[in-house]
Amino acid sequence: MVIPELKYVDFECRDQIGWITMNHPEKMNALTFEMAESLTKILNLCSDSEEVRVIILRGANGNFCGGGDIKGMKAKVEHGCTETRPGLRNNNEVILSIINNAKPVVAWLEGAVAGGGLSIALACDFSYAELGAKFVFAFVNIGFIPDMGSSLMLQRNVGAAKAKELMLLGNRFTGEEAARWGIITGAVEAADLEETVKKTAVKLAAGPSLAYERCKRLLNRGLYQGLEDAMENEGEYQYQLCKTADHAEAVRAFFEKRRPEFKGI
Repeated sequence: MVIPELKYVDFECRDQIGWITMNHPEKMNALTFEMAESLTKILNLCSDSEEVRVIILRGANGNFCGGGDIKGMKAKVEHGCTETRPGLRNNNEVILSIINNAKPVVAWLEGAVAGGGLSIALACDFSYAELGAKFVFAFVNIGFIPDMGSSLMLQRNVGAAKAKELMLLGNRFTGEEAARWGIITGAVEAADLEETVKKTAVKLAAGPSLAYERCKRLLNRGLYQGLEDAMENEGEYQYQLCKTADHAEAVRAFFEKRRPEFKGI
């Protein structure tokens, strides 16, 4: 298995388990263009490799993924948002490489699980969090809408009413709540998280991989019908919102450490 050059992503294969780690702790493992590109590369490689039978996806230094790179958003605003659509397409490829992966993907969720990081968690086949992990669909807080297919995936998990509450209000919730609402597979004490993730991965690595692949394909065919259309709509709305005064104000407010004043323009 020849590993390509990866940026902000680490990989190793042990006992037929592929360990993928998002590693940009200075930004709480924020999903940059380079990180997303690297995640797609290694996920697709694992899907095709006979050496890997299951994938564990986690973040470095106690955070899963803090969502989008706010500095990158600032640069997009300053340059007319020309990079918005390419960036979203790049991020969407991460989601598709998880959903279409021939191998089960297990998410190890701790610390921050926000924005695009939460979208990634939704796409995984199994997802376990520490009870106190900090989840948030932060998009509306910066004048944006959910992306990476989460507008469809969350509704399929929790129903329209709860999806609207979580996405429109942008409130934080815990790993315990995420498990109770059906957003993730389960939540455990922080001290038990590693064992829980590994136990699931070891069982999957020893199981009938061809049956797993067909089962994923069968379930996902129904679960994600319309996903690419949802991604297309998200991309169009995100591009429109990127050019609004509200989004620019939210980005400025973040760097000035104050609450944004939204005007609806």
